[in-house]
Amino acid sequence: MAKEDYVPVACDDWYQRRRKDAEGDFFRSVAEQSPRRGTGTDTKQGIYLLTADGKLLAYKNAGQAPDVMREVLADGLKKWNRLPDELRRPGAVKVPDLDESDGGYTRQLPPGGLIVNVHARALEKAPTGSLADATCKVGDGDEASRDHLWLTAEECRSLLPAGAKAGDTFPLPDAIAWRIARFHLIDNTRGEPAMWTRDQVRKLDVRLTVEQVEGDKAVLRLHGPVLVSTDADATRADRGYDASLLGFIGINRQTGRVERFDVVALGQHWGESRFTQGARPGLTPLGVAFEMAKGDGPGDRVPPQAAREIGAYFRAEK
Repeated sequence: MAKEDYVPVACDDWYQRRRKDAEGDFFRSVAEQSPRRGTGTDTKQGIYLLTADGKLLAYKNAGQAPDVMREVLADGLKKWNRLPDELRRPGAVKVPDLDESDGGYTRQLPPGGLIVNVHARALEKAPTGSLADATCKVGDGDEASRDHLWLTAEECRSLLPAGAKAGDTFPLPDAIAWRIARFHLIDNTRGEPAMWTRDQVRKLDVRLTVEQVEGDKAVLRLHGPVLVSTDADATRADRGYDASLLGFIGINRQTGRVERFDVVALGQHWGESRFTQGARPGLTPLGVAFEMAKGDGPGDRVPPQAAREIGAYFRAEK
């Protein structure tokens, strides 16, 4: 039904409820017909079924409950089919061009930049001693999360200093290291966690070692520890992640473009924040995987969650 009877549109409520343009006005007018009605910037998260002219047919915030959403979709479809034919025929609603867009709530990858898929997953020790997917109930960390890491073209070029040769070791550039630590080493398997502040990064010693240089190709090994926690004494912190990073980055020395980005963070996570309730008790394994996105699908263009505060995202080390 979602694919065949509706036109599915995904957007970030954080942006939509704030933007000062026709698109924002339209979204808020629909939300005002729902249980999310109300002024201000309180969340209007949910799944809305609406007509092209903005009439709300049904609403539910139950994306993790397929059976419930199936009923809501069916109910919305019944209401749609009861509307007069003249309101349902193709072209019945003329949507004018958007005269002006509120650029303050538009996020786009910088020209020549790199998109890296980021997936966090709750893990647990298997009887054999290896790690396996954690067994959690739906909504409490049973699935991998989805996010994106953005790097600028200049940051990609900074990964490999001029004249670097096999065996050389040097720090991961600060802009990249701090962005990963603060905004991507997070447990977002249950919702939207608070990002780490700069003073909550307790240890950050991530380095690059040149593994191989052959013609225009260079392979770098990324490695090192990261500790983020809400207290300087991690044993007293109510939330934290003590992890090690390991992976490989392939760079074209001629163009400066990154052609491979395969990195994993693995460590012990604990605690929860306001919108990530339901954490497993104590220290539990959490893995975060980074890999290059193809960049050819609309899902790849979704900005990093932390890019809501775009200035802080690109200046995480400040």
